[in-house]
Amino acid sequence: MTPLLALKLALVPLAVWLASLAARRWGHAVSGYLGGFPLIGGPITFYLAIDYGPEFAARSALVTLAAIAGQAGHMVAFSVLGRRAGALAGLAAGWTAYAVIASGVGALALVPATALAIALAGLLFASRILPKPRDAATLPAIPPVELWLRLATALALAAALLLGASTLGPTVSGILLSLPITGSIMPPFTLANYGEDALARLQRGFITGLTGFAAFFFVASVALASLGAVGAFSLATAAAVATVAAITWGRRARA
Repeated sequence: MTPLLALKLALVPLAVWLASLAARRWGHAVSGYLGGFPLIGGPITFYLAIDYGPEFAARSALVTLAAIAGQAGHMVAFSVLGRRAGALAGLAAGWTAYAVIASGVGALALVPATALAIALAGLLFASRILPKPRDAATLPAIPPVELWLRLATALALAAALLLGASTLGPTVSGILLSLPITGSIMPPFTLANYGEDALARLQRGFITGLTGFAAFFFVASVALASLGAVGAFSLATAAAVATVAAITWGRRARA
């Protein structure tokens, strides 16, 4: 393994670790914001653009964007089944929903506008279906096992994509980049340790974070060909932060 590859692999779980520390400080909703944010997919797509070119990364980003609808389906399925039958049943239903939706959108002839519309439709559906929190917010004490699972899965996904992207191709890479990794680790721990209301707050935080995720990959898919990796990802990061900030400000203003 080269030092550069080792650095690339290390930066991905580092971002997840920093987000987890922030979540401990500001609560379940912020944990959801950061869980939905492109902390894993963003850096990996940047590396794909450097290693395989902007066209490969742009196609991958396009599929990742559309597959957000699969993440929305995963959240809804986990919420419904997890509350009734437990976390394992919820995860099985969530992963089934993601696989069906993501593979379906991956087979489409996507353009940025269509991919964005699919993503936003999925998030709007989830926002209408998922329960709303009722109780006052509490701060999550993230268990060490949860934190290590987040870091390990982030590292495993980064290694699989960076080492196998040329074999997998941009479509499969895009589907993998939208995998609900934090969405499969954080909700079971939250439901078990803090209850259904905390799960509702976390998942609604995910929706907000995923709007930033959508903004990031929409801008990346459009701008990579003309701006290159550095320019496109700088603009995409700014778009993601601005989108989440605008939604948060609007929600507070209404409250």
